[in-house]
Amino acid sequence: MPIVDYSTPRRGEDLTSPNAGQPKDTVVLPSSEVHQTTRVIEESLFITERVGPVVLKSGEAIDVVSLTGEAGDIISIEVVTDNPYTGVYLEMDDYKNKDGVGITAAELIMKNKTEPHNREFYAEDMREDGTFVVKYSPSSPDSYSDRLKFQVRNDVRPLTSLYGQVTGQSFKMRGGLPVPLELGFAGGHYVTHPNLASVTIAETPTVLRKLGRNGYFSPIRNLEALKDPTVAVGAYHPYMGIASDVTFTPNDNTTTNKRVVSGAPGEQVLSTTGFPTPNTVAWPGKHVSGTFTPSEQQFVIYPTKAEDESATGLTGGGRLEAGTPIFIKIGDTVYFPGTASLTTHYYDAGNSRWQEDGNNHEQGTDGAYLLTVSPGLPFKLPKLDEPLNDSGAAGTNYDGWGVITADVRQKTEQMLIHEVVIRRKRTRFLKK
Repeated sequence: MPIVDYSTPRRGEDLTSPNAGQPKDTVVLPSSEVHQTTRVIEESLFITERVGPVVLKSGEAIDVVSLTGEAGDIISIEVVTDNPYTGVYLEMDDYKNKDGVGITAAELIMKNKTEPHNREFYAEDMREDGTFVVKYSPSSPDSYSDRLKFQVRNDVRPLTSLYGQVTGQSFKMRGGLPVPLELGFAGGHYVTHPNLASVTIAETPTVLRKLGRNGYFSPIRNLEALKDPTVAVGAYHPYMGIASDVTFTPNDNTTTNKRVVSGAPGEQVLSTTGFPTPNTVAWPGKHVSGTFTPSEQQFVIYPTKAEDESATGLTGGGRLEAGTPIFIKIGDTVYFPGTASLTTHYYDAGNSRWQEDGNNHEQGTDGAYLLTVSPGLPFKLPKLDEPLNDSGAAGTNYDGWGVITADVRQKTEQMLIHEVVIRRKRTRFLKK
């Protein structure tokens, strides 16, 4: 008769188990009626994910990595961007570095998080070339067991007016992004650099963009950051890099050797009949009981260097649409006095007085023009003597003034992600 070995008793569940008889590295998932075999692969594979350069428009995002059913270690993450308000979002299993828009270099720098910390991002302050770096570099590899996602986002809303007047001196970001502590992109300040003296007006925006730490930063405080103590604040501002590379259009310089003369903020430059009086509030404006009154600065455009308001021959004039931001370039300095006010005035020779311009300026008869700008600059500018045009100065003088209008919205919605590098080690993944 047969010999039966009873030393290892068999149980009923052993006989009915779906894993009975399977190789030890195989798991049969019992979640469905039809068994599906998934192999758990153990390995040690170092992977480097690299993306860039790429331009992100407002509302766009890049999923650099998005994985499930994988285990491994994060060794390091590095994002190089031209905008400190680039969102950097990380998920590892149930860990999220910041819901929604992710963390930005702007808030990391503001919080002085510029050194490595485990499970935290940190940022390098602006480099000389104008770029920012956000890093994740734990002292030892950071493990994840099932889920890994890394995303780079642009949630910055575009502007219609760059270097202009910010309504109410208050600016708020969207989607949980930090607000800039200062309105560094608004009118009311200037930038000086030796390289600016030798470039034309058309080339000026490109030079400004490449100046890095020497670029344009208005010191006007953002009232939004002061009114709400709970709002997150960030360093610098979101309209840097390629977002600031807008078009500078010179004024119609068909009159040779015009002269532009300014007053100090709140100063009435001339006392001729009809010449308007600017707001006399201190620069950059006054906020009282919920009402903000911006400061104003006047600029008189004379037909000749004699500064005779009644002199004729001013063609092209200076009439601007309300809300148009202007620039003034004198030597190695570019000034951004802000936005043209609602009305433009001119000297009416027929009535020997100043009056509001309604396209009534007669080029062969009437005289000078007046621009009123908000918030203006906190000082009186040097006098600007304009050449005929850029080429008419034989390459030795590139001074002038003009407007910033073309493609502002299209440009300010962009940010350049120079490079994203993720270094990780994959230790296990599921293969069906």
